[in-house]
Amino acid sequence: MRAEGDLKSQIRRAAISVASTIAEGSEHGSDREFRRFLIMAKASAAEVEAQAIIAGDLGCLDLGIAGEIVERAQVVARMLNRLIARLEAG
Repeated sequence: MRAEGDLKSQIRRAAISVASTIAEGSEHGSDREFRRFLIMAKASAAEVEAQAIIAGDLGCLDLGIAGEIVERAQVVARMLNRLIARLEAG
């Protein structure tokens, strides 16, 4: 099924985007810019979560695997929230 492959590929791209965006933001030199990139990375983590739920619901991913992906995306999002809060606090 083509949709299954496309959805899995999109999950992979979004997950890669989380790490890549954090790395890129860390090189921008200011906390303000880094924070902006962390917010974008958090959005990519939310995208991973949503796509994993959809893939599980459609039967494109085993529900256990989809659930594990969702849990990991949520952990990453919480970590990003804490880092964003620390940057905002100075």
